[in-house]
Amino acid sequence: MSVLRCLPILLLLGSFNAAAQTDFQLAEQYMRQGEYDKAVVLYEKLWNKQPASQTFYQNYLKCLQELKQYNEAERVIKKQIKGYPQELTYLVDLGLLYRQREQEKSALEQFDLAVQRITPNMQQINRLAGRFQNAGLNDYALRTYEQGRRVFHADHSDLFLPELANLHRRQGNTAAAVEAYLDILQYNPSRLEFVQSQVQPLLETPSVAQQFQAELYRRLQKYPGNEMLSTMLIWYFLQIRQFDAAFEQVKAMDRRNREDGSRIMQFARSAADEGAYNVALNAYRYLIQEKGPSGPFYAAARAAEIETEKMRLAVAAQVPQQDLLHLAGRYRQYLQEFGKNNRTLAVLRDYALFQLKFLHQNDSAIALLEEALAIPTSDRKLAGTIKLDLGDCWLISNEMWEAMILYGQVDKEFKDEPLGEEARYKNARLSFYMGDFEWAQAQLNVLKSATSELVANDALALSVFITDNLGLDTTTQPMKLFARADLMAYQRRFDEALQILDSLQLFYPHHSLMDDVLMEKGKIHLARRNYEQAADAFRQVDESYSYDLLADDALFRLAEVYERYLGDTNKAMELYKQLLTRHKGSIYTVEARKRFRSLRGDPIN
Repeated sequence: MSVLRCLPILLLLGSFNAAAQTDFQLAEQYMRQGEYDKAVVLYEKLWNKQPASQTFYQNYLKCLQELKQYNEAERVIKKQIKGYPQELTYLVDLGLLYRQREQEKSALEQFDLAVQRITPNMQQINRLAGRFQNAGLNDYALRTYEQGRRVFHADHSDLFLPELANLHRRQGNTAAAVEAYLDILQYNPSRLEFVQSQVQPLLETPSVAQQFQAELYRRLQKYPGNEMLSTMLIWYFLQIRQFDAAFEQVKAMDRRNREDGSRIMQFARSAADEGAYNVALNAYRYLIQEKGPSGPFYAAARAAEIETEKMRLAVAAQVPQQDLLHLAGRYRQYLQEFGKNNRTLAVLRDYALFQLKFLHQNDSAIALLEEALAIPTSDRKLAGTIKLDLGDCWLISNEMWEAMILYGQVDKEFKDEPLGEEARYKNARLSFYMGDFEWAQAQLNVLKSATSELVANDALALSVFITDNLGLDTTTQPMKLFARADLMAYQRRFDEALQILDSLQLFYPHHSLMDDVLMEKGKIHLARRNYEQAADAFRQVDESYSYDLLADDALFRLAEVYERYLGDTNKAMELYKQLLTRHKGSIYTVEARKRFRSLRGDPIN
């Protein structure tokens, strides 16, 4: 056909489309205004010309129903059913129309017919299920997916199981949802993370957690060799913080599969991260004893065992000196067995910090860190960190200039890196300790925009502290005294620090520093394991300065003292709850909520 002969047809189509567009816009406007009698005329015209258009059909049908023209609506739907027999949603439309006319039996017949006519067509099934859900007919949506699995012969696949599980959840049938999720895992192990993410919120309800555990056990008895079910059981125990039970399962899998210990190593790290130190230690010791020196994780497990033991002692209410000396001996044994070299550099550094923070043997720590710095290594970040540690040791020894030099060296070596920012913050804090507040403030103002969030937050906090407590005072003497006490506390010269803080309270009782003085006292008592005195100091901040910046900090620390050291969980719960209600914007709210729920016995995910 020539272009000249096609031209009239193209012009005709163009004019038709333009007219249809105008009619559609006008019809939409009438519908928005509720003028269905006017809209229905236009939509009838549009639908007659384009019956395949869902928009024209649905809007035309709505107009007819609004005008209660049910016979015409029935005719329109039946015409769609006849013209498009594979589109089963039209049967749902007819059923809904019958229900609107209070013809319930006829309505159910149409819904049933829609499910019966399902064919192996994914789009058809999804559309039909979606139409049922939109109409609030979730039972029929379930039947749709179940029939879909039948017509696809999907008895041993996860086809439509996620949709079924979601529908069961929406209807409150958690037992069926649990079964569906575990079916997904059984038929498609690659969806482990998906199943875990879906099940996790369900476990917050104790009854559902029990259902899940019972179903897992039932399936494991039926399929004892199913690795994914065993993995899921381990994950479940971790979610409800039953670390001992999880370890037994991990150990059983390691032995059954004759694994290299990687699963045990991963579990031990997770348990340590969650504060289950005893279980983590048992896991590391299993690796050390069962796999032996030839095992691929032997050296890593030895180092991690020592580190975990140190973490356990750090949070203990009371630590016998003999336990500390025993751990010091473990460090020495490790370094004797593996030597002092670039592979053991991290452990050597850790041993130095243990000497510093636990045994308070500063000279020994300095000697070990200097020895570590002399070991060649390609890990420049670790070397820089060791140099910062050495600077801290010199600061504790009151050798200010030695500390400043080392901080400056790290600042220069890592100028545009987080470690360099940390070094600059340490130098700014050193200026604060020395009473040079103007210079400290200048450095802190730059560090507020540090790439390291931790450094930026610390810099902001110290900067705000300086600004708030210098204010319009004509003398800096109270601030200098406080900075001196802060340094003494850092150097573990606690008696001297407390004497300075007492003098501040005596001579400047109305100064803005008083809440900070009480907080500092609380931290000192905590470091000395004087828990009742620590609690008293934090309580005074909470009661006397409840609207100041430190109020939420003091309340959280007070709750923590009762939870971890005084053993009064009821009081701790009460305090955590107070923090959640009184300080809703606090940085501690997430952790406080987690601890409150843990103390109450809720599963923690």
